[in-house]
Amino acid sequence: MKHALPGLILCLLIFAAPGCREHSLETDEKLVRSTYPNSGALNDTAAFIAGLPLAEGSSYSDLAAAPEYLAYRKRIDATWDRYVRNNLRKIEDWRAENLEGEGDAVFYPFSGPDILNAVAFFPDAREYVMMGLESPGALPAPLSMSPQRVYEGLSGVRNALRTLLLLNLFRTLEMQADLRDGSISNTTGIMMFFLARAGREILDIKAVTPPVSEPEGNRAGIRGVEFVFRKGPGTPVQRAIYLSVDISDASLKAKPKFVEYLREKSAATSFMKSASYLLGYDNFKTMRSIVMENSRRIVQDDTAVPFKHFDRKEWDITLYGRYRVLEMFKARFQPDLDREIKRASKGPLPFACGYGFIPEKSNLLVARRRAAQSNTGPRL
Repeated sequence: MKHALPGLILCLLIFAAPGCREHSLETDEKLVRSTYPNSGALNDTAAFIAGLPLAEGSSYSDLAAAPEYLAYRKRIDATWDRYVRNNLRKIEDWRAENLEGEGDAVFYPFSGPDILNAVAFFPDAREYVMMGLESPGALPAPLSMSPQRVYEGLSGVRNALRTLLLLNLFRTLEMQADLRDGSISNTTGIMMFFLARAGREILDIKAVTPPVSEPEGNRAGIRGVEFVFRKGPGTPVQRAIYLSVDISDASLKAKPKFVEYLREKSAATSFMKSASYLLGYDNFKTMRSIVMENSRRIVQDDTAVPFKHFDRKEWDITLYGRYRVLEMFKARFQPDLDREIKRASKGPLPFACGYGFIPEKSNLLVARRRAAQSNTGPRL
C-alpha cells in the first residue's frame, strides 16, 4: 500500500480525469470501447472536418460527395501538405534532437486552439493544459445542420487556419472573426481538425470547468473543453484541456481560487509562442510568476517571458535561431536577448516560429531549471 500511494495521488491530481484506468486502456481494447463508446462518431466527424478519407459506411458520405466538399478537401489537402513540408516535419525532426525528456505535463498559455504545435513539439505528454480568450464552443454537429450551413462552416475552418498553416501562428483578431460558437469553425472544431490531421484517435470530448469554487460560487466563470485521445491502439491515453480565460492580472485578481489551484501545480514544460509579449507587461505579473515558479522547463520564442527574468543561477539556457522584432513591436526589443542570441545561438531554426514568419528569422529559448531549484510539487 505504501508504494501505491504516489500513483493514487497523481491520478487524483489529473485535471478533470475520471479515474486511474490509463494503463489498462493501453492494453485492453474492449475496455477502451466500453469506456469511450462515442469515439467512432467523434473520429468520423473529425475526419469530415479535416477533409480526410472517411470510414466505410460513414454518416457523412452524402455530404462528402458534394462538389462544395470536394473543393474544400482539395484546398485543405494542398494547404496541409505545404504545412507538413515546410514546418511540421521539420519541427518533429528538430524536436527529436533538441527536446529530450519531455515529462508528463505541458502548460501552454496564450495557445488558442493550437493543439497542433503542442503535440508536434511534445507528442508523448500525458496532459496538455491550454489557455486562450476564445470560447471553446460546442461539439460540432454537422449532421444536424443544413448542407448550406455545413459548407459555410467548413469555409470558416479554412479561413481560421489560413495563417497558422502558412506562418505557424494564429492572429488574435483573425481568431475573433473566424471562430464562431455555433459553427463547425469554433475552437473545438479546429482542435478536432488538428488532432485528426496529426493522426490522433479521439476517444472523448466534453465540456469542463476548473475544479475550484470562487467566493461567489461561479467556479471562476471559466469554460473549457477536454479532449481524450491517443496515437492509436495500444498507446497511452492523453488529455488536452483548453480553458477560455483572461489571464491578465485584473482578471485573475477576481479568480483567487483558480490562481491558487495553478500555483499548487508544476508543469514538466511550459510552452509559449506568438504570445504578443504580454508576459513582459506589468499587468501580466501573476501569470509570469506562475510560469517561472512552476515550470521545470520552458520552451518559448521571444514573445513570452522576457530574457531578463531568467536567472542563470536557476536556469540552464540554450538558444536557437535568430532574433528580430517586427516594427509594430519595436518597443519590446530586448538588447540582452539580441546579444546572447548573436553570441550563443545553436544556429538557425529549420521551421517558422512566432513572429519571425520564416525559419531564417525565428527563434526559440529552451530553459531547464537546475536540479537544486526544481519544483517538486504535484503536476498539472
